Amino acid sequence: MAFVPNNLAVLSYAAGFTLWTYATVEDSVGAVLGAGYFDDARTYVRADDLILLNAADGARILRVVAHDGARVSVASIAGDVPIAPPEVPGEAILDEAGNPILDEAGAPILQG
Repeated sequence: MAFVPNNLAVLSYAAGFTLWTYATVEDSVGAVLGAGYFDDARTYVRADDLILLNAADGARILRVVAHDGARVSVASIAGDVPIAPPEVPGEAILDEAGNPILDEAGAPILQG
């Protein structure tokens, strides 16, 4: 696929730095890291901005490493180490989507 502008959103902005989030259910991390993927975002992102990526096959934290006005280059700051989702205990109570229901501290609520 290709970059989808509506999937890029600002999480925080301060002092000329922007923290973004980008989610895609169609593209892999490798595709997003590929040359030219974020070129259509050239009017939004700046060098050294960070992008929290949630891709079809994993998540990464990306840094905009180069921006020449036409081309945008990003790199994973966590390298190629995948970020694994947390393990959910088998006795956790799940919601309709199959996700664990969490308590105030962020821990899964366990069956009784």
